Amino acid sequence: MSSAPAVPHTTAPQATAPISKPHTSDSPVCDLLLWKNPINSGKILGGALVSLLVLKKVNIITFFLRLFYTVFFISGSVEFLTKLFLGQGLVTKYGIKECPNTVGFLKPRIDALLKQLPVKQAKMRGLVFAHSPKNTFKAAGVVWVLHKLFSVLSIWTVLFISVIAAFTLPLIYHIYQVEIDTAVNKGYLHAKKQGKIAGSMAYKKASPVLQKVGSRFNKKPTSTSTPVAAAAPVAHTTGASASAL
Repeated sequence: MSSAPAVPHTTAPQATAPISKPHTSDSPVCDLLLWKNPINSGKILGGALVSLLVLKKVNIITFFLRLFYTVFFISGSVEFLTKLFLGQGLVTKYGIKECPNTVGFLKPRIDALLKQLPVKQAKMRGLVFAHSPKNTFKAAGVVWVLHKLFSVLSIWTVLFISVIAAFTLPLIYHIYQVEIDTAVNKGYLHAKKQGKIAGSMAYKKASPVLQKVGSRFNKKPTSTSTPVAAAAPVAHTTGASASAL
């Protein structure tokens, strides 16, 4: 009797854990700062830098005042001369009849900004009350750097550096997010350990003083009043003299 052919033993392939990737947002601002579309990001960066250079070289208030009075003078002159010689003003005839819908343009964007405001407030509350100490330390470091920058640099220089940093630092953090978070976590654990050591040393140095203060408060005060038993015979003698009288 022939035996059945042996079936080769095969093991099911083990499922491998997916590699976690840094979280990416679908926000247009994040896509802009992370250079998802290099052409669009380059245009915005170039426009911001050109605007800063113009702001540095040109007095923006006098520039707009000069622009306005030039437009008003030209418009009034053309309207007056054409009415005088042609009988009808060209500015009135060919000018824009309706104002642009500024409210319709700004209102949806302002509403979208206001919808995001509660989320930003919740994040700020979490930073202030240290719901995540690591994130609070990150925010403290950023604010400390900004404080130092504003104390030694001009506003224009800080704005210029901020524009460059806004288009470079998010990309660097997105690429090296794991390494940066690991370094921050190690620094936080080291600071926490050093804080515990410093606290224990301060407690050891202060414990003798605290014991002396506690023993001084625990001492019972000595009584200086006259005993009642000594005063009793005096009261009895006084009563007997009164009866004799």
